[in-house]
Amino acid sequence: MDHNHGGPDDMEMSCPMQMSFHAGSCEVILFPSWATTEVGAFVGAVIGFFLLAFAYEGLKYGRELLHFSDASKRGGEVNDKRTLRQALLNRVHIIQTLLHLLQVSVSYLLMLIVMTYNCWLCLAVVLGAMCGYYVFGWVRNSSVDPTEHCN
Repeated sequence: MDHNHGGPDDMEMSCPMQMSFHAGSCEVILFPSWATTEVGAFVGAVIGFFLLAFAYEGLKYGRELLHFSDASKRGGEVNDKRTLRQALLNRVHIIQTLLHLLQVSVSYLLMLIVMTYNCWLCLAVVLGAMCGYYVFGWVRNSSVDPTEHCN
């Protein structure tokens, strides 16, 4: 059963939106204009989302590394005696905030990819996260991340 997504593209009409797990390569990905009707384009999307999930794990490690690097520069104290203004205008805190924005954005993007219910896209995200954790997780400073996001 075809389903029109309400956009002007003829391609999106040829890729029905399915709300159960499926394994086809015809998929509307995130935007009505991003429809993969050819296997090559779909494989490229699968590889891209694998790499994005892998990079997401690296981003989480990078944020933790930056946090502990900054704390060690301040004598190992995470909660030092800075004023609120100094803490909010701290260069590392501003970088951490921007990286947090990126981390949250990527995590929601990966969640939306999984919500396409396409088995191949879901597998790409899960395997990318697993491989990223394998590469970056062993060097993490703690085994439990209290700021863990969607995955």
